[in-house]
Amino acid sequence: MSRSATTMADDRFGRIGGRIRWFVAVPFRRQTYLNLAYLLLSFPLGIAYLVFVTVGVSLGLGLLIVLAGALVFAITVAMGLVVAGFERWLTTRLLGVEIDPRTELDGDRRRDRLRSLLTGRKTWTALFYLPAKFALGVGSVSLAMTGLTTAVSMLFVPLYYDAPGLYVGLTSDRAPELHPTLYVGWNYLLVGFETVITVGHWRITTLPQALVVALVGVVLLFGILHLMNGIARLWARFAKLLLENGYDPLAALGRRER
Repeated sequence: MSRSATTMADDRFGRIGGRIRWFVAVPFRRQTYLNLAYLLLSFPLGIAYLVFVTVGVSLGLGLLIVLAGALVFAITVAMGLVVAGFERWLTTRLLGVEIDPRTELDGDRRRDRLRSLLTGRKTWTALFYLPAKFALGVGSVSLAMTGLTTAVSMLFVPLYYDAPGLYVGLTSDRAPELHPTLYVGWNYLLVGFETVITVGHWRITTLPQALVVALVGVVLLFGILHLMNGIARLWARFAKLLLENGYDPLAALGRRER
């Protein structure tokens, strides 16, 4: 019995140790920085995709009464499929998920192949994917600018907390107030208790305080990196769902040249 209990305890501590190692090792993994690069690139790419799809689709639909509208819309769809092919390549290279394109269209005649392209669900999911990446870019840059910069600044607090003329800590123009209340009905009376708690400011003035803040910064940094890795994994699934088996003109052209 004691040996079994010892084995269970060892297994429990082993699992805990494994989780700790997994949490701490996040900044030393190559995939972490590939994910980070992908997420940060999503912001400028997302802006370009959003402008391209919005202008192309709106201009094409607005000019459908003349032939120019159909031409603009066709060019938008064709260029969108090319850009979606680039996104497949980028997602595969940085996020490590395989997204296979489609290189052939159904039908023997050009009209049949064109109909297959325009009625294919993956054609329109690819066009939807492009502006959707703008949301990923905005969220990723916001998280990086707030979370990562805050964590890094906390990490280096021991180096500058005692600099003359520099205030390091928490402060506010108006101290926040908390108003906890408790009321209990008794017979026909309402008995209550109310108090006011004012949260003032906190200034870091000693090295131990600065080291505690730096430790919190390390934990926050690791947590933000894990969060961004999780976002990248979820987006990889989303990209695979929308871009898998979509027609790629460049891949089809490369296959014909072979």
